[in-house]
Amino acid sequence: MQRHYLFALLAPVFWSISGVTVRLMESANHWQINFYRSGSLALFAIIVLVIRYRGRVRVVFQLAGWKAGLAGAFVGLAMMCNIFALTHTTVANATLLMASGPLVAAVIGHYVLGERTRWGTWLAIIIAIVGITVMVGGNWHTAGWLGDLVALLGVSFFGCYAVSLRLGRTRDMTPAIFYAGVVGALVGLLMTTTMQSGLLIPVRDLLLCLMLGVCQIGIGGLLFVAAAQTVPAVELTLYALAEPMLAPLWTWIGVGEVPTRSTFIGGALLMSALVVHTRSARKKEVS
Repeated sequence: MQRHYLFALLAPVFWSISGVTVRLMESANHWQINFYRSGSLALFAIIVLVIRYRGRVRVVFQLAGWKAGLAGAFVGLAMMCNIFALTHTTVANATLLMASGPLVAAVIGHYVLGERTRWGTWLAIIIAIVGITVMVGGNWHTAGWLGDLVALLGVSFFGCYAVSLRLGRTRDMTPAIFYAGVVGALVGLLMTTTMQSGLLIPVRDLLLCLMLGVCQIGIGGLLFVAAAQTVPAVELTLYALAEPMLAPLWTWIGVGEVPTRSTFIGGALLMSALVVHTRSARKKEVS
């Protein structure tokens, strides 16, 4: 149990490196990055499954069944919505909308899984929402409503992804990561073909894309899938809120982009939310 909560905490640490990694790239656009990142993610998932199960990979996919496919489709759609939102609204708006993720997961988890949300988790969600509001509140505006709407849709897809993993918690849901990579790669290929931008990018950018696929999403996704075996969907999404807290820190260290005062204050509130949640989880285990 405690190990799975640790996995849930570590997953967003890996996810949070995407910002600084993209900043270090030379010329690759969002869809090219998405194609190579997702393609390497799918390959990574297959390699992990082969190492873990050898000749029983097909059996693992069969046992995971439609639930893994559903989870992979949801997270693939969430990735697509995230890219669309970032190109049609501000990053601040898209980040703020991420705060609704725990609420979406709580509602879906309650009705689909019958999960009961502890009062400490709800308090942590409220603190987290306040923290993200402080971090991006100064950038909120009413323009780009379509991007805002799609960002909210993406958060809904991510909440559905978390619930889908819980539905298949008795099985190894690693195939979901493979399906997510396939969906993301197909979308990236479709968009680069439509935009006629091609897939040719500098070697440096390619290596960074591969790192995103293997480390950022691959390892982070494996940790998230493992955590879903025992951690409720709403809490999985709550832990994911550590990503917007850490991402500015890595960018500051990596490329010298100094976070604003609101980022520090909001990050502190997010950390407080995780502390409140952890204390609540421990009390439940003790009882």
